[in-house]
Amino acid sequence: MNRFFLGFAVSASILSGATASTMLEPPAPAPTSAPSPAPEVAQNLPDAKSIMDTYLAAIGGTDRLKQIKSRKVTLNMEVPAMGMKGHVQIYQMPPAMAYSETEIAQIGKIQQGSDGETVWESNVMMGTRILTGSEREAFLRGMRFNADYDYEDTFKSLKTTGVENVSGKPAYVVELENKDGTKETRLFDKETGLMVGMRTVTMSQMGEIKSETVFSDYRDVSGVKIPFKFVVKAMQNEMVTTIEKAELDVPIPAERFDLPDDVKALLAKQKTESTSPTTESPNTPPDEKK
Repeated sequence: MNRFFLGFAVSASILSGATASTMLEPPAPAPTSAPSPAPEVAQNLPDAKSIMDTYLAAIGGTDRLKQIKSRKVTLNMEVPAMGMKGHVQIYQMPPAMAYSETEIAQIGKIQQGSDGETVWESNVMMGTRILTGSEREAFLRGMRFNADYDYEDTFKSLKTTGVENVSGKPAYVVELENKDGTKETRLFDKETGLMVGMRTVTMSQMGEIKSETVFSDYRDVSGVKIPFKFVVKAMQNEMVTTIEKAELDVPIPAERFDLPDDVKALLAKQKTESTSPTTESPNTPPDEKK
């Protein structure tokens, strides 16, 4: 669940950064409690899988997570240094169906979604596009409904590498490698087992985007603990996101995940272009046209 929140937040941060290029340079964001390396690496570190299992137990347990069939979340987001605020709706259903809609006054509407196969996004700055390659794979990983409890199938390797302080408390550092070779870092509070930080590199139209996230204010929602606040640092911007309302197992119409008409049009265009014969040069000799 956290990965999808992070994906949407990083994407919004990218758009914030693009918007900033047309505005006055914003002041540098104030230091926060983002994960920072500790001066010494702890010894006798626990196995990464045991840390992940402790985390799953802390947020409600694998059995409870497997019972969830839908998720609807309403969030508020803000980029303080730029005076930007937004409102977000997120819908999710297994295996990887998702839709998010963000309204930001300075940017307009940002939409992202997947019907489980096609991943797309649309905004007034960049238009509508279909994600492919590493971008598509990254979004599908984030949208994957069972990504929390199915980590052994998601990641190729996991390794505990040390201990860092997050918000003044020690946290285990776990390095994870996805099956496509991309990597991410997760940080888990030593006392509670909850995930309190994450570092990722996300692919976008603007290249690789490095981000740091701090998760906090965990609350119980229908037997599952969810972080109601997360702060994302990306592209020299800091985005603060808080959950207004989170609902599990609520009815979501199947058409919520249908591809929009402009996305369908793009798919049809791509299919036509891929099947169209190569245009012949007007100077091609008759014998070569056969």
